[in-house]
Amino acid sequence: MSQQTPFDDRDNEENQPNDPQGGDGDTVTADEHQRLRDERDKLMYAVAESQNMRKRLEAEKEQAVQYANQALIRTLIPIIDNFERALAVDPAKTDAANVLKGLQLVHDQLMKELEKQNVELIEPKPGTPFDPTRHEALMERPDPNLKPGTVAQALTRGYALRGRTLRPASVMIVK
Repeated sequence: MSQQTPFDDRDNEENQPNDPQGGDGDTVTADEHQRLRDERDKLMYAVAESQNMRKRLEAEKEQAVQYANQALIRTLIPIIDNFERALAVDPAKTDAANVLKGLQLVHDQLMKELEKQNVELIEPKPGTPFDPTRHEALMERPDPNLKPGTVAQALTRGYALRGRTLRPASVMIVK
């Protein structure tokens, strides 16, 4: 006959303790056995609950990442609508000045929305020290009025999100 452990679920008669008084100290009473079973069940329930919580949190995190840009995209849709209206204009019925004016309005709307989203422009002025984290040097030219290693001219704007460069400004630097 094998010795019963407190975690055995076998309830047949050969595994029931013979000495309810705990005579030699090796046997477990039925009450102790049930208490241990209850404690084990509570522990297993807690472990299962913890695993379920972890899975739920992982699923919620994955969904949050998947839809993180939802608010930004919603704000861009009206801007797209305005571009589509501008593209639908009959060129024979309007002049270039009106088209440019409309495009400027849409551009301003877009820039305003980017500002709301904490997007900053990187627009280095001539004489600004070259910063490789915010500028991309495409060309060099001598300029007696500016120090070497500074920006001579900005070629394209750069953009940063909360201080992190998304696209560096393309610049010409002083030789």
